[in-house]
Amino acid sequence: MAGIRKTAAAAVLAVVALTATACNDGKGTGAAPAAPTTTAPAAAPSAATPSSPAAPSTGEKPVKLTPAVLLEQVTKKTGAAKSAKIDEVIAIGQVTMKGKGAVSWADGLQGEITMDLSDSPLGSVLAPVTGGTTAPYRYTKDAMYMRLGGDAVGAFGGRHWLHYSKADMATASGSSTDQLKSADPVQGVRNLIATGKVTEVGQETVAGKAATHYTGELSADDIAGATGTGLTKDELDQVKQTLDTAGITSETIDVWIDADQLVVKRSEQADTKVGTMKATVSYSDYGTPVTTTAPDPSDTVELSELAQLGKGSAG
Repeated sequence: MAGIRKTAAAAVLAVVALTATACNDGKGTGAAPAAPTTTAPAAAPSAATPSSPAAPSTGEKPVKLTPAVLLEQVTKKTGAAKSAKIDEVIAIGQVTMKGKGAVSWADGLQGEITMDLSDSPLGSVLAPVTGGTTAPYRYTKDAMYMRLGGDAVGAFGGRHWLHYSKADMATASGSSTDQLKSADPVQGVRNLIATGKVTEVGQETVAGKAATHYTGELSADDIAGATGTGLTKDELDQVKQTLDTAGITSETIDVWIDADQLVVKRSEQADTKVGTMKATVSYSDYGTPVTTTAPDPSDTVELSELAQLGKGSAG
């Protein structure tokens, strides 16, 4: 029994590490840099790519925006939407997680997401703690909570929510950065702009909607050597250290933008020390209402208590 508890406790920590990572563009690099002052070379025109309006008095043709300039407009439009429904798939090595829910990024990350681990061996290991292969998560401005079930509820005196502070998530994900500081769709777009070499792939269909696909490759050196990003040298050094710790030398970033200049999908892929990481998130129903409150403290369990359960000293 103690062995099962220890394994389940480790599984919970693994899940929170993956979840915290996914909430921050799949790599835990904290706040993404703002767009640099330079832009990428102009790409071939696309039917789904907006252009700047022509001057009516001269009859000039619309000016085709470069991908970087267009994507900077996307950050403003998407950021102003403040919330959306999400559907995500996160894979790191042999572990795969699927998540669905709704989040708001108006004031830090807030919302609820249910993670499904039924396609991963971790799901069965986690079952004694969650009561099944799914794990409901609740995000507030300053913390994250995971719903407990099965044997864990009895072991913790009927309490139902495992509490993770920002420090807990930083430790679990191997990063000292704030995992909840910036978790909106804009972050992936700004990272893509920061590559300085955005490529427009072309028009594709995402969830039945026409969208323009952009791609780029971001390296740790790109981030560390960035200027005009709004981040201090210490913050940029921390970003590079986080990538180095994960064994990431570069990652491929893709975003899909609809005709309303909203992000409908983003994907990030990189090789890490524990295997290939790929996180894909789809966004819909922008502006959807999101109201999330923290569980009552009397119904929460601290991470330190889980560690004791893992040692076989609880319940």
